[in-house]
Amino acid sequence: MKKECCISYLKPFAKRLIVGPIFKFIEAAFELIVPILMALIIDEGITNRGGDLKYIYTIGGIIIALGIFGLASSLVCQFTASRASQGYGTLLRNAIFKKINSLSMKELDSVGSDALINIMTNDINQLQLAVAMLIRLVVRAPFLVIGSLIASMIINFKVGIIFFVMIVFISIILYFIIKVSSKKYTKVQNKLDDLSVISNENLKGAREVRGFAMQEKEKARFNQEVKNYQKEALSIARISSLLNPLTSIITNIAIIAILYFGSRMVNNGSLLQGEVIALVNYMNQILLALIVVSNLVVIFTKAYASLKRCDALLSLNTSIQNGEKLVEKTDSNTILVFDNVSFAYDDITETSIHDIDFKVQKGSTIGIIGSTGSGKSTLVKLIARFYDPSTGEIYLNDKNLKTYDLDSLRKTIGLVHQKAVLFKGTIRSNLQMANPLATDEQMYEALRIAKAFDFVKEKGGLDALVEENGRNYSGGQKQRITIAQAIVKQPKILILDDSTSALDYMTDAEVRKNIKNYSHYLTTIIISQRASTLKDANQIIVLDDGRIEGIGTHEELLKSCLVYQEICSSQKESEDKKND
Repeated sequence: MKKECCISYLKPFAKRLIVGPIFKFIEAAFELIVPILMALIIDEGITNRGGDLKYIYTIGGIIIALGIFGLASSLVCQFTASRASQGYGTLLRNAIFKKINSLSMKELDSVGSDALINIMTNDINQLQLAVAMLIRLVVRAPFLVIGSLIASMIINFKVGIIFFVMIVFISIILYFIIKVSSKKYTKVQNKLDDLSVISNENLKGAREVRGFAMQEKEKARFNQEVKNYQKEALSIARISSLLNPLTSIITNIAIIAILYFGSRMVNNGSLLQGEVIALVNYMNQILLALIVVSNLVVIFTKAYASLKRCDALLSLNTSIQNGEKLVEKTDSNTILVFDNVSFAYDDITETSIHDIDFKVQKGSTIGIIGSTGSGKSTLVKLIARFYDPSTGEIYLNDKNLKTYDLDSLRKTIGLVHQKAVLFKGTIRSNLQMANPLATDEQMYEALRIAKAFDFVKEKGGLDALVEENGRNYSGGQKQRITIAQAIVKQPKILILDDSTSALDYMTDAEVRKNIKNYSHYLTTIIISQRASTLKDANQIIVLDDGRIEGIGTHEELLKSCLVYQEICSSQKESEDKKND
């Protein structure tokens, strides 16, 4: 697989990367001519010709013309830089978004959602700025420095040595500052990621924080992270802040030297007054150029840190390899097989599920129950190939799951998570995410099956608004909408991962009854903490600590499985206490 890198996305803008600097080069060349023309006005127009106004106006007119052409060149460069940088940012942002969507859950877990958001926003913005500065200033600043050095040596070689020594000293300063600060910017970006994690946790868990009266503790945690970020940022700021004063000190010392030695040369006739003014102007041009260079150092050092982060993300490859087969109908009665499957979320950590073996028949209802952390949701993630098993194999329609095309596989499976997620838009747009071709009748039918039709109708039907994260709907309503979304998909396998946990017992039972009556060919896998929800299942799988402790019907497990007996007994006692 060809390795992607951020720099490759500049290729479509190659012409702009050439044209922009050319026009900036023209502007800089005009700037270098101006001090020479000013020297001619002083030495020729005023001194030698005794105030020849015609000559002065002629040279002055040339200076104005150069200013106008320089402005026009600058505007062309600015336009080119903005188009190239924004275009580059758009391409890179699209590429990174595409890369994120191509990665498996394993890679996404390793990077972290907050780091991904920072890369998509802060890091790409930093790279956009670097591209704009590359076109606008990278050619101009060094050219002014080198051009001023050459011009000063042409005017007077001895004075030109002062320019050379000054540039060498400033180059050494720039080198050391770049070397130290480049390493620190990566640390600053990582601290920003940590800060984003805490902010995100407090925004998403605002109710929990307030419910447990943890505001002060969270404030203290946030303040500590801000201090850590501030510490790293200030350490770079201290280093970067040395650039401008050091360059200014060295440049001003050089100007004093020029005036001192220049005045002595004027007295002995080896240098003209206008040439001294020209040399001072060239020194000021170098000063301004070096100030720009010092700012560029900060920008490109930040951009380099961002470049490494973006390149690291683009270089990631998904651990889930796409197959080629489409999911087709089969005469076999067995639709799903787990063959000695074990899985660990990280190669270092202990396995979450161990030696899982079971078969699922077409059209059957399978229940999965177990304590928290027993591995129930992990099984679901393996069926949808969000992860691949560490050992063992999973078969769908007698074919290895890994041989299927991912899109074809996931269209076959309707998966509803416990934490319902709705996207900003309408009920229609959310349902059509599962099936873009679904008709209004199909969507309304799915809402009826999920017992969501009534409240959706009250809110405006299929065109009812859904706010960000579905915050204008309750937890139970969101769960029923996502169940309807899965049904609209018309899947062969419907997986309900504790997705009725926010519903009361009666509504839960009605939803399950509607799903069962919806299609006799639909295979349903229900994960639930409630034994009562699963008692009518054709088969119940009992998990404990990642292992299967029992498989059978409700009645069979009550006789043979101690873990299931304990679950049912504890839930019966809890219900009895509620009734009392």
